[in-house]
Amino acid sequence: MLSLPPDLEAAIAAALREVPSSQWQSAARRISRRYRDADVVRRNSETNTAPLPSGEPYSALGYTALVLPATYAQLMGAMRATALRAPGFEPTSMLDLGSGPGTALWAAVEHWPTIETIDAWEREPLSIDLGKRIASASEHHAVNNAQWRQIALAGALSSGTPNYDLIVIGHVLNELAPGARDALVASAWEHCTGLLLVVEPGTSSSFPMVLRARDLLLERGAHTIAPCAHDLPCPLPAAAPNDWCHFPQHLQRPSFQRVAKEASAGWEEAKFSYAAMARFGPDTPIYARLIHQPHLSKIGADLTLSASDGTITRPRVLKRNRPAYKEASDLRWGDILAEPLDT
Repeated sequence: MLSLPPDLEAAIAAALREVPSSQWQSAARRISRRYRDADVVRRNSETNTAPLPSGEPYSALGYTALVLPATYAQLMGAMRATALRAPGFEPTSMLDLGSGPGTALWAAVEHWPTIETIDAWEREPLSIDLGKRIASASEHHAVNNAQWRQIALAGALSSGTPNYDLIVIGHVLNELAPGARDALVASAWEHCTGLLLVVEPGTSSSFPMVLRARDLLLERGAHTIAPCAHDLPCPLPAAAPNDWCHFPQHLQRPSFQRVAKEASAGWEEAKFSYAAMARFGPDTPIYARLIHQPHLSKIGADLTLSASDGTITRPRVLKRNRPAYKEASDLRWGDILAEPLDT
């Protein structure tokens, strides 16, 4: 179960206390409705509606209270899986595209404390102002000293963009038209000297965008660090057309998010799709990754694996094979297997 860093949670709570609670709660409700409307648009069009109202008073606060915790959980889940597959990667520079209130900055330094400089590009000035205020409370100097720029992402990065060890594109592609997505991903890769991480919500409409980004990067010579165990085409669309690759991250909701969501549950399961693509390969090969929770029955444990040979396999580990069954039943959605289980 993941929680927000104490300094991040405290900084957000302090910012919320500075305005009447009715204002940011109303903004959160409006944003929630826009998210629902955007889901309708995604199901009926290739162009998506940005959920954050541009320039609306208190919108950044409402968004931060409502969405930031789950977004942080999704980014943490993707970054954790990436760092496990590339333990030797020690970036010193980072570019966060579509930074919002800076969620990815906080998550990145948790996994890569070697980061020294961060550039955060964001469209909305209200989000930039809030992101700066929150970042000032961070215990990490790179977050404190992040350089913010107001930039509306609409395609390729400008020619004067410097190079970065780590580039994050989080919750951005679903707000762009298909051509702009391709241009942004291709251009970001040109300015990436290490690893490019794409993260989107774990929905059936967002997964094809992540898959398209991965395909574009493979064409340009990138190596897949995670989640795939290979650099081959994704087998899932052909093997299971109604399925999509996504992973869960459990989150302990802070009190302000429970208020913003008008929710009684103290936790949620934040699901995400991602592709971690690099100029280098993973440190060690793996056999497969578990892309669904094991299904346990009276007979045994049924697994769904994305294997290193570019296939989806569904082995069954029988109960009578006790050591292998115990190993299989202890697996969790998203875990990696170094070698096949005894089936």
